[in-house]
Amino acid sequence: MRPYLGAALLWLACAALPGAAQEFPALYSVAGVAADDVLNIRSAPSASAEIIGTLAPDQAGVEVVAADGSGKWGLVNSGERSGWAALRYLTREPRDDWRRGQNQALKCFGTEPFWSLTLSESPNLSTPEGPDIPFTLLAREPGLNHSGKTGFHAVGRMDSEDPHIEPVSLTGTLTAQHCSDGMSDRTYGIAIDLLQLRSAGQLSVLSGCCSLAP
Repeated sequence: MRPYLGAALLWLACAALPGAAQEFPALYSVAGVAADDVLNIRSAPSASAEIIGTLAPDQAGVEVVAADGSGKWGLVNSGERSGWAALRYLTREPRDDWRRGQNQALKCFGTEPFWSLTLSESPNLSTPEGPDIPFTLLAREPGLNHSGKTGFHAVGRMDSEDPHIEPVSLTGTLTAQHCSDGMSDRTYGIAIDLLQLRSAGQLSVLSGCCSLAP
């Protein structure tokens, strides 16, 4: 995947905040905005910056990828790019930390080749090579010596009636870091590396990005 310079510069604006890797990404709800108003998303962490999008006054499940150095602005995705929303109008939702629990689902994807993975208790992998593969998640645990990493392991479910789905296992690591999809100026806060092992001994290695699924 090819990183975009614009996304990289956005991420540099976040690096000065201590502990950001432990706090983000996370889901937030808009709060304190009048019912007839909206929360603006701006091109830079400044009230005078260009408005590139908006959030509804009651919008929930807003993924904040990172905070700027002041801790007053949160980086969110809007359309095909990332922008900044004032954190004073965003309240963190009481969700499980994606690093420590299996209850927080993730939507992961990659390009060249295109693939997607819904990472939950019943993961589902979609690739250009064939039909979707359903999995059963066996384990998802945080790293023992790296607070920003999580590992998981899943095995393919054999209850599918599709004869073309062969036994397969899926192992991966999730890392809290800047990630670009290589197709837009959106920024993601979780990178993923996948190892897909088929029964014939074939190994596929895939890399991509993840976002928190509301």
